[in-house]
Amino acid sequence: MYEIWKSNLCTLPRGVTKLILVMKLTILLLMTVILQLSANSFAQKITLSEKNAPLTRVFESIRMQTGYDFLVTESMLKNAKPVNIQVNNEEFLIVLNKVFDNQNLTFVFKNNSIIVKEKPLLIRLSPSSSEAIVDVSGMVVDESGKPIPGANVKIKGMDKGVVTDVEGKFRLTNVKNGAILVISYLGYVAQEVKAVSGTEMTITLVVGSSELSEVVVIGYGTQKRDLLTGSVVTMKMDDARRNTPTTTMGNLLAGQMAGVRVNTPAGRAGTAPEIKIREKSSFNNQNVLYVIDGMVTDNAADFNNLSPNDVDNITALKDAAATAAYGARASGGVIVVTTRRGEKGQKPKISYSFNTGFDKRGKNAERTSAIEGGEIYNRINPNASDRWTQSDFDYFKNINNGWGYDIIEDIWQDPSTTTHNLSASGGTEKLSYFVGGSYVKQNAFQKNTSFDKYNIRINITSDVTKDLTFFAGLTANNNITHRPPGNNETDDYRAELLRQPYQPVWTDAGNPIAFDWHNLGAEMRGDGGYSKSNQLKPVVNLKGTYKIPLIQGLSVSAQYIKALNNERNKRYFKRYDLWIMKTFDTPKQISTKESDMLSTKKSGHNSEFLEESYYWNDDAQLNFQLNYDHTFLDKHHVQGWVTYERAENKSGGFLGGRENFPVYYTDQWWAASSIRADDYASGNTEQSIGRKSYVGQFFYDYSSKYLASFTFRYDGSYKFAPANRWGFFPSASVGWVVSRENFFKNVKGIDLLKLRASLGSTSADNINAWQYQQEYRNGSAAYFGNSPSSNVGIQYGPMVNPDITWEKTRNYNFGIDVNFLRHFNATAEYFRTKTYDILIGRIAQVPPTFSRSLPSSNYGEYRSEGVEFTFGYRNRTSNLNYYANFNASYANAVPVFKDQNITYPYQNELNQSSSRVVTYTNTGMLRTKADLDAFVAANPNYKFHGRAPAVGQLTYADLSGKGGVPDGIVDDWDQSVVKKNTNPISLGLNFGFEWKGFNLDASFAGNLHTYRMVNNLVDGNVEWNRMWKPWAYDSWTPENTQASLPLRYSANDGTSWVTNAPSTFWLKKADFLRLRMLNVGYSLPSKITNKMGINGLKFYCSGSNLFIISAFEKKYYDPEIGGGFNYPMMKSFNFGVNLTL
Repeated sequence: MYEIWKSNLCTLPRGVTKLILVMKLTILLLMTVILQLSANSFAQKITLSEKNAPLTRVFESIRMQTGYDFLVTESMLKNAKPVNIQVNNEEFLIVLNKVFDNQNLTFVFKNNSIIVKEKPLLIRLSPSSSEAIVDVSGMVVDESGKPIPGANVKIKGMDKGVVTDVEGKFRLTNVKNGAILVISYLGYVAQEVKAVSGTEMTITLVVGSSELSEVVVIGYGTQKRDLLTGSVVTMKMDDARRNTPTTTMGNLLAGQMAGVRVNTPAGRAGTAPEIKIREKSSFNNQNVLYVIDGMVTDNAADFNNLSPNDVDNITALKDAAATAAYGARASGGVIVVTTRRGEKGQKPKISYSFNTGFDKRGKNAERTSAIEGGEIYNRINPNASDRWTQSDFDYFKNINNGWGYDIIEDIWQDPSTTTHNLSASGGTEKLSYFVGGSYVKQNAFQKNTSFDKYNIRINITSDVTKDLTFFAGLTANNNITHRPPGNNETDDYRAELLRQPYQPVWTDAGNPIAFDWHNLGAEMRGDGGYSKSNQLKPVVNLKGTYKIPLIQGLSVSAQYIKALNNERNKRYFKRYDLWIMKTFDTPKQISTKESDMLSTKKSGHNSEFLEESYYWNDDAQLNFQLNYDHTFLDKHHVQGWVTYERAENKSGGFLGGRENFPVYYTDQWWAASSIRADDYASGNTEQSIGRKSYVGQFFYDYSSKYLASFTFRYDGSYKFAPANRWGFFPSASVGWVVSRENFFKNVKGIDLLKLRASLGSTSADNINAWQYQQEYRNGSAAYFGNSPSSNVGIQYGPMVNPDITWEKTRNYNFGIDVNFLRHFNATAEYFRTKTYDILIGRIAQVPPTFSRSLPSSNYGEYRSEGVEFTFGYRNRTSNLNYYANFNASYANAVPVFKDQNITYPYQNELNQSSSRVVTYTNTGMLRTKADLDAFVAANPNYKFHGRAPAVGQLTYADLSGKGGVPDGIVDDWDQSVVKKNTNPISLGLNFGFEWKGFNLDASFAGNLHTYRMVNNLVDGNVEWNRMWKPWAYDSWTPENTQASLPLRYSANDGTSWVTNAPSTFWLKKADFLRLRMLNVGYSLPSKITNKMGINGLKFYCSGSNLFIISAFEKKYYDPEIGGGFNYPMMKSFNFGVNLTL
């Protein structure tokens, strides 16, 4: 359906087009410069072909190709063994390691020379069998010969490893002679060397991108980063991120990954952000899919409830080549999480961290004081009977210096957060373990709201035999939320913020004063009851992997995951006493003295009740997988796996309640009414559903230079009829590592240049189930009279479409990866997505006597496209290790085809950006009588929704009419598209350094090309509430005709729509850049911690949302909260300590 691309459907805004042009020119210029560089580089390529050659000849050949001189004694050359080596365009250090292999010599770099040294003797353990077991020791140094503390030294293919000490030294015991050691450190290129006993090894790491050798989790397996051909981005969890004050994992992703957008919520306790990968391309929801240690879930809470202390790394899969392995649930992208593991052979390591802090409110729109509100009210309502008198003004000058009563200030407490993390990790020769537990306590601004989060995780990996490995994971998360019974802090906060400033909240002794039928302060305090939620989710994760000994590289695995999600809720809603107080000269002057209480009354809620509910949602997942990974003839690397996956879900729940408390208020059932009419109950339909899938992922590379992959998923879903139940979703990708070509070997400065492209298909089945079957419902009808009785017989549900099927998403992705000058890296990507066969409703007229609606059909179409760019730098000099990276992304989505019910032209959504802004076009403000007369003369028929123009009002463009031409009247025919799209350009900037125990890490996130409509600042019953301060003092009056804002209106005079109708007058640019995270720490030197008998002690302070750079925020409010009087963002300040034993 509708396969043809229309070039004008997904056009980019002019600003983004310029940005892309600048990016292209920058990359072209950068490449031109880099190609001319002749600076020496450790990443340069060498070609050697020698057989039984003396070492001196090999040294001379290397010197000619690199410029490095060898400092070596004659005795060393005399005793050296002949060299046999055949390498073509290999990296310098790899060649050196091969040259010195089997020699009793080692080397170090100094300036532009290579110093050759004899390997010192080390006592060799006597082999106990034909396969010798030895001890290996050595030192890891940088290019200048300085030791690198904290480098990882592991045995390839095993979890066993150690970390270098403060002098860069390491020692591994009980190692097979000739085993391969993998040495890595952040910011350096990882090295692989053969373990040699009897000598002190010296391994030199070169500054560069260590990411190339990283193993990345993709789909149902792993792959080296430099072999990836899909769009994949990773984030390694470190101490800075783990110490960030947050209760949800999602907040840590903001600004970290290109193409991953995090919409941060307001600062409510326990709330999680919305996470999007790239741009939606469907009329239906396309949610992110999460994979946590192999557990596949589309419940974002499973991700957000993770403890940051338990997470090792996070990977985002963005294009179809990367996500096709998850098929029907992956059209919104995939986030893969790997939790922490222990290391075999590592001594027990116990870590404890504690941090505590507080929050401060972000910015709301500026409000008026009581005195200011009274002055404005009198000006607007000169003849009102309840005008403010001089006595009122004199009275409130003594109430908070004229500010009056403010319920927010009266009940506010700075929110606080406290976190405890405790973990232990380590292992023996055949077993590794990680055990972690955490507790987070968050209090909100009102005393009756809190959030408690408990996490525990146990991960154990065991080598049962040489070929059989078993993993067992047990985790549990428990969230407890306590709120006021209405569960609507956002609405309550707005009401509290704008509440009448002459209304006191409490008596002097703290009793709630009556105003109307309730007191928000009392309800925030808990006088009206509470709402409590307790969510518990334990997960068991078991996996076994067996390496088939007869076929090298072949293994089988099986995994079983069981997750039990239980939720208990309790709501206790009661009436409470309100105090009616004496007033003084006017009704506004309300006493707060206990002795001035006139009477009490009950709060006027419609009901009082006790209610409890219980819901369960249990998942089970079973996977069988066949894996293969082998390299043929040292050039042809083949990797792949096929998987069978089966998933089941069972869910249900019920709710019961009882109204009225005849004698005594308490949150127990015995106190509620026992009259049957006061009981009520409801329940969710208990259901059991399942899925089956077959997955295949296959990868091939030739000499790590030519790359190809193919992925498929064959999904079965219960939501479709048997004939359409299965969907096939393939993808393919290719890559070319240009920098490994022979013709590229003389190019200096470029460490990696890779081109890649992919094409693939995914889908989504997040639709209502059983639409292919006829539905029957309990009927409600009355054939005579006007009072239908419920549950009278059975009636048909909607019409049925037995042919509904999968919607399909086709994705194209093109990317380039460049690592250059040893320290820099950059990535640029372009993607385009088309979704078709979208299942949506039909709009058509049917006879009224038909009484049924048409069924949904697969006919919708949607498209999106975008660009992403990242740039990074990392370096280390002496004691300083520092980094910086920047990312930017943009995407635009366009609905292409669906039924529409259109009356006015602006209602057409097709072939236009989904983020377009439709509104009235403001043409000015009538500031004087002369302006009004001139306007009326030019527009004699002008009315805005029936109202004639007046001085001080806004005017709007008459763009059209019922006949398609302007008619002098401004109404719905005159709304138009004023912004073709407002999709943001998302930005992320991260930088940091380490120096002699000190560290600093900062993360910024922001948006460009963002707009907000601010007419909500002048909405509501403004003449007696607090209001937006500029609306009070910078609105038009006969004395202030040059005001920025139009005439103030009274809520009852009918002019409000002329003023606050959405229009270009109220549409404001809302770009921002926010400091999301800042972490500053200091680690005590090892000399001190060793004397203390501990391995490490670090003190740190951290913060989040500390400041924002935004012209919109200065003038209006925080651009991320959506409205000037909405629940605010919170600035968090934390202090903590990390202790390692």
